[in-house]
Amino acid sequence: MTLLQVNRVKKIYRPRLSSYEVEALKNITFDVEPGEYIAIMGESGSGKSTLLNILATLDKVTEGEVKLQQQSLNDIPEGKSAQFRRQHLGFVFQDFNLLDTFNVKDNIFLPLVLSKLPRKEMKQRLNPLAESLGITDLLEKFPYEISGGQKQRVAVARALITNPDLVLADEPTGALDSQASHNLLKLFHRMNQDGQTILMVTHSAIAASHANRILFIKDGQIFHQLFRGEKKSEDFVHDITETMSVLLTKEV
Repeated sequence: MTLLQVNRVKKIYRPRLSSYEVEALKNITFDVEPGEYIAIMGESGSGKSTLLNILATLDKVTEGEVKLQQQSLNDIPEGKSAQFRRQHLGFVFQDFNLLDTFNVKDNIFLPLVLSKLPRKEMKQRLNPLAESLGITDLLEKFPYEISGGQKQRVAVARALITNPDLVLADEPTGALDSQASHNLLKLFHRMNQDGQTILMVTHSAIAASHANRILFIKDGQIFHQLFRGEKKSEDFVHDITETMSVLLTKEV
């Protein structure tokens, strides 16, 4: 059964006290199957962030519909959206979004605390996850005491501890050096091999090349898509770079 359905989605912003409209998304349609690893690429202002915000239930469509596990996001009341996010979505951000006043363990526990999960079950979920991510020795440290790569692993743990249907990653390698980026992308690959569905927004052809499918967005529309298939990494990076070059010069 299809995990995520995006059907003819439009998003129009109408600034207050102005008759001017901005059409950020135009008839966006695609599906995501369970276990897929998808990257979304496009230049700044193409609509990537708007689409991500809609998928994250942080914004509403103007027209069209998004369904996650057959649940229409259009039908989720404003007061229930945070609960829906905690139950179904995991988030990994460029700037980590960790709280410096909480240690690593409590940062990871935060979505479970908000969901009022028993502490015993929280610990049962944390131990194998921390071990698999290599952060067991960091649990009592504070975010300001660890490196950027370690912070991102903590953020991944926080995203995964809720057992989400879908992980949304927004430029997850953007604040990392090359080695930390490489390690994070290897981690994402392993997560996907274990069955986790991932949708990642990125500017990086290297990061995108770790996905199995790439959607390119230009001026609020899907311009093209690429499938990795059996291609070698260097060949896929070349195809991505070539497509981005065309995207930057060709009118939709």
